[in-house]
Amino acid sequence: MINAIFFSFCFAQSGPVEKDPAGVLLNPIKVAPHTYFVQGRAELGSSENQNFISNAGFVVTPKGVVVIDALGSPALAKKLIQEISKVTKQKIIAVVVTHYHADHVYGLQEFKKIGAKIYAQGEGRSYISSETAKQRLIASRVDFAPWVNEQTKLIAADTWIDQQLKLNIGGVEFLISRVGPAHAPEDLLVYVPSEGVLFAGDLVFRGRIPFVGNADSRGWLKALDEFEKFKPKVVIPGHGPQSVNPIEDIRFTRDYLRYLRESMTESAINMDPFEEAYKKTDWSEYDGMPLFRAANRMNAYNVYLSIQAE
Repeated sequence: MINAIFFSFCFAQSGPVEKDPAGVLLNPIKVAPHTYFVQGRAELGSSENQNFISNAGFVVTPKGVVVIDALGSPALAKKLIQEISKVTKQKIIAVVVTHYHADHVYGLQEFKKIGAKIYAQGEGRSYISSETAKQRLIASRVDFAPWVNEQTKLIAADTWIDQQLKLNIGGVEFLISRVGPAHAPEDLLVYVPSEGVLFAGDLVFRGRIPFVGNADSRGWLKALDEFEKFKPKVVIPGHGPQSVNPIEDIRFTRDYLRYLRESMTESAINMDPFEEAYKKTDWSEYDGMPLFRAANRMNAYNVYLSIQAE
């Protein structure tokens, strides 16, 4: 099922995540004076790990907590809420969704229950009302049962962002910018200048082959240019460990996407068979990397098709 495959492609893991008797532990990692994140597992989403394969972050301000992404199941969101309560007594007042992929949003309903306001990019409206989203949720209720079940719902944002939004909460600024369509049509970046932290969603990959899926690879390359404008000290990706060398990490993702496009463009335009284009391409720079066998052919094929669509 594409649902299980789609959300399994994660960053290189920095270490094992310990299990607790009830499921999995969420261990907040402090990356700036008031900024934390929990790191998902680099494995397939499953009922065993409660679909804990993505990251979520939070920033503590004098007037409340802002959360970035909501994790892959309501059970995980409840755990995150509990972990935040151990760090601060401040109320969770906002959740910013970097994009509407299931491993980032199935926990939203728990934040809605406690009164948090949800922010997302406007293209997310199309996704949550789509047949794709409906079928993925149906499949997830099987794949991730009982943690994703009939009570799990897709939650719309309270505020739909067009291009940019500046939030000021307790004197802390959050600069929210649309960069999609890229990895997803509704990609958002969240930059916290006072912390020097950029929440990048699923736009940057490290130490492994990225998952391109049905992404807009041309738009993705443009989105990566936005990172250099912020000059963050720390980047929190959607999966895997934080980056303290963002420019280098961005370069790898950019080079890989460019190589895919360069390798597939001529054959796609000439309508040559994909298999021929793939076989004649030199993949030696990447074929020893984690998830090359799982992701690379799919990535190349989707780029081949997207270039034809362009």
